[in-house]
Amino acid sequence: MKSKHQKKRNNTVKQKAMIESLIFQTNWGIKKLYKNPSDLISTLVKVELEYIIELNLFEDLLLLKMFIENVKSVFGVEPIAEYGDFNRSLVALALGIGKVNDIEKVGIPIAWHELLEKKILSIYYTNDIRNTIADYAKHNGYNVSTFLGKPIIKLSKIFVLLERAR
Repeated sequence: MKSKHQKKRNNTVKQKAMIESLIFQTNWGIKKLYKNPSDLISTLVKVELEYIIELNLFEDLLLLKMFIENVKSVFGVEPIAEYGDFNRSLVALALGIGKVNDIEKVGIPIAWHELLEKKILSIYYTNDIRNTIADYAKHNGYNVSTFLGKPIIKLSKIFVLLERAR
């Protein structure tokens, strides 16, 4: 009995820590993107974060952020700006998952329930490095397979397709 209770408590503490980390990293990233974020931007980010937490996507986003940072540190490349499914999410932009050339042109925030229904979300890398990144993911503990011949990273709620930018 005690061990079941302890496991549940540990999971709750772990989830709370991940949520706090996501909120902190997002707020930090928004302050880097917008020198002084407006009340509208702050409200949009807060609502989007609440929605992400409600949909239980916080762990996947943190893992994806870590993956992109690791790829950047090892290979010196980032996802291609303006491509992919994360470019309309202020949270994803703040975390560095999505990239845009002009932050002021970000339109209506993304509907996360639509992305969750889509299930497979894409991130674009250049043609010459994409397969190397997929191999890197395989060798570093990520669950990688292929979908229609393209590498895909399987997370708990979403799948991230590593697309080739042309």
